[in-house]
Amino acid sequence: GWRSRYLGNGISLEPDGSITKPVFPVGFGQRLLGHDKNSNFAIWADLSLRCAVMCGVIALTYWVPFLEPLNNYGWSMQYVVVIICFSVYMDIGNTTSLAWYNFYGTLLPTLNVFLMWGFCPDGVTKSETFSPTWWFGMIDFVIFNGAFLVLNVPVGVRMFALSWQAYFSMAFLDPQNTTKFSTGLDDVILEGAAVGPLVGTIFGCIISILVVCLSPWGYALTGLGAAQEQAIGIAWSEGMQWKQMIKLYKGSESTIEIDRLKGEAKILEAKVHKLDSMMSATWWECFDLWKAGRVKAHITELQGKLDCMHDWLKGSIQAMQEEDFNDKHDKLMAKVGDQLETLADVGGKLMFRAVKMGINGFAMSKYAGADAALAQIEQRELKADMQAVAVAQKELAEVFASSRQEVFGANTLTPDSLGEHFFVFALSTYGQIATEYAEYILSDKRAEPQGILKSCFNGVKDTLAFNSLNFIMRTSVGFFGAWVIGYFGMPGGIMAPYSSTAAGTTAYLMAAEGKGGSAIMKNVARFQGTGGGTIIGQLLFTTLMTCAWYGGIIGFGVVVIYEFFAFYLYFSSQSFGYVGLLLAAYGAEHMIMGCSSQDTPGGVYNTIVDQTMAILCVTAGDLIIGNRSSGHLAAEALFTMTNILEGAMRDLFGIGSHDVNTPRNKRHCALIDRIADHGAAVVHSAHKIDIQSKHMQAESIGSEAPLEPRFYRMPFKQGLWDSLLKCGGHIGVNLCCIEYAITDAEARHARDKSGKHVAVDAMISTPTLGKIADDTMARWEKVFSLAETLMLHETNDKLTNLSMSCKQLLGCPMEKLDPSLPAIVEEISQALSSSISTDSILADGVSLASVLVMMMSGIIDRINTMEEVCFKDPDIGLEDL
Repeated sequence: GWRSRYLGNGISLEPDGSITKPVFPVGFGQRLLGHDKNSNFAIWADLSLRCAVMCGVIALTYWVPFLEPLNNYGWSMQYVVVIICFSVYMDIGNTTSLAWYNFYGTLLPTLNVFLMWGFCPDGVTKSETFSPTWWFGMIDFVIFNGAFLVLNVPVGVRMFALSWQAYFSMAFLDPQNTTKFSTGLDDVILEGAAVGPLVGTIFGCIISILVVCLSPWGYALTGLGAAQEQAIGIAWSEGMQWKQMIKLYKGSESTIEIDRLKGEAKILEAKVHKLDSMMSATWWECFDLWKAGRVKAHITELQGKLDCMHDWLKGSIQAMQEEDFNDKHDKLMAKVGDQLETLADVGGKLMFRAVKMGINGFAMSKYAGADAALAQIEQRELKADMQAVAVAQKELAEVFASSRQEVFGANTLTPDSLGEHFFVFALSTYGQIATEYAEYILSDKRAEPQGILKSCFNGVKDTLAFNSLNFIMRTSVGFFGAWVIGYFGMPGGIMAPYSSTAAGTTAYLMAAEGKGGSAIMKNVARFQGTGGGTIIGQLLFTTLMTCAWYGGIIGFGVVVIYEFFAFYLYFSSQSFGYVGLLLAAYGAEHMIMGCSSQDTPGGVYNTIVDQTMAILCVTAGDLIIGNRSSGHLAAEALFTMTNILEGAMRDLFGIGSHDVNTPRNKRHCALIDRIADHGAAVVHSAHKIDIQSKHMQAESIGSEAPLEPRFYRMPFKQGLWDSLLKCGGHIGVNLCCIEYAITDAEARHARDKSGKHVAVDAMISTPTLGKIADDTMARWEKVFSLAETLMLHETNDKLTNLSMSCKQLLGCPMEKLDPSLPAIVEEISQALSSSISTDSILADGVSLASVLVMMMSGIIDRINTMEEVCFKDPDIGLEDL
């Protein structure tokens, strides 16, 4: 698209030889909203204004005479606005996805209406309670809605299906019902109570997609387009950060700028995670077809590379912070500094060019004519960059091997050269990752696309899975309880019989599977959206709306302003986003009406009562069934991750299971076997995916834990949780770096067909490192067990058996790796072959050993940090120590 043309061919360079930062044009609307000062505000405000203006235009159908007939054909333009509220979100992909779910969720109960009224055209108006017709309607209601609670239906589908079926079934069972319904496909009534909303839903879904499309106001808001810009920006930032790191690492002393690199790395990590978010719904924008499908495939491949690259970046910053910058370091950097800078420069250019071709959807086999000629030029340039990286890798390996002999007096690992070896290895890995991605781009291969038919099949298969029994029971109490109360009504005219509003509202309030522990507080907050939207909408309508000629102008302005702020809250707030959505939807429902219409105070009061009853029923389900605590769910996710880490550690160091003592001189890294069985590409990031998934799950659920009410439990241990989560994340990064290094080295041996294997078995079988690994894993079990016990203890009851655990930990404190470092280095040096690789640092066993030792040191430090944090917990008293 236009982004490809805007970037142009080749790479633009600054006068100093660095790559020019990629900048893309911004639409008129976002420029007007101050994109250059605050891009997030401009993006959210742009989308909010688009939605608000569209809502205002649709509202004019009630206040402009020649537009009023649009509401006389069975559908309500007011409901079209409600569909827009529940469909538009961030980009075309997310909007299309939500629009489809909303349509699908409305279509299914509409088809069910055809079935119900096809068999019984009069409902129970000509029957009695407990008659066969009544039983038919009741059984249909229970089975239809029960299926949506039992099966793993998408949230949007479940929400609209339950809400509409609650109304349709209540009308069917109401003896006084006068509402018209279609009786089948051969008797479709456009003005019917089911077909009309379906038509309104279709209009709302189509308009929702138009809202985020290209317009004079600005560019189309596409997730894939945003991901293209984000990907090339990350590639540029990663290259620039490596250059900055080398410049500082070549310095003669540690400076505060090194500490600032850690903050910059966090910003870069946030960008990588944001790229994942941008890509989440891009299938709905391209359906994995055509050039857009290739772009999606190329960025998906890049995402895995970026995660690996960033782990090495964080590991290198750790090495820089621990560096003592002594005379030997300065001498070594003086000898290899130029080679480091060259590799960073050509590696950055290779990565940038490869990503640029990737976001342009490069595929040599798809070009013809003039396009093929241009593609061949790009191909040659990319191959030239790959060759430049290979030459730089070889030159760095040669110079580094000779320089460490001169500076440290040995061609093996020494205690004071650990950081330098790791840093050089990490930079070489950066060049290798860039080369691998470039090879992927040139290979003209991509993952098998998932077409529409295959996606439909997978969607049906996923839907047929069952929700947990806890979720089914909890939501059933809330939904069916509210429906039964509405069926019988409430005394004093508070709620009339056969009212479905409360049951329909519960569909919008139900917590998703696995995150319901804080649902009570969420429901209270969401009442601000439902109740607040109802009241504010009614107040604005009654005080500002008029039937005078200028009423449409006033109404348009009021709707645009109100909906703008409601939508902005929805798009920008993590904590109150859904409240903003409900404010927008319920406010529109009570604000967009004919100028002569009027909500009576009693009607508004009854609406608030219905919404309150819905919240009480959903809350009752959470309390009665005992929905799992968010704190417990978060801890479960975190310690599942640590169990994965523990298993990976045991595999790496050949320790075996808890109750098996493997001889230290005969240890074997199980990772080597997995690489032989499944290939390096499969093994490389397997643990990274699992670890990152569980860490993000723990982080997400943990953010909700402080929100849940704790009637008898102590407050959530936020400080302990934050420390455990942070340490667990750091251990995961260190462990993954070891796995990356071993996998890459073994893959290189496999490509060379030398018959050799990486020398990791020799390293982990050395006596001192073997003992350190054993002690670390023994400590690991005790510390993580203590941490889990403390996190799950939420009362003032005294913990039993805590004293023994604490005394065991205090009785044999685990020191840092530094005192044992000379012995470890000496034993590893003796175990390794004396041959030196001058092809690439990645094939150098000594440099691989530095990764193993440095990352092991980092893991030990994090375990000690977790132990210190645990001992500060109030649940541990002096008598336990």
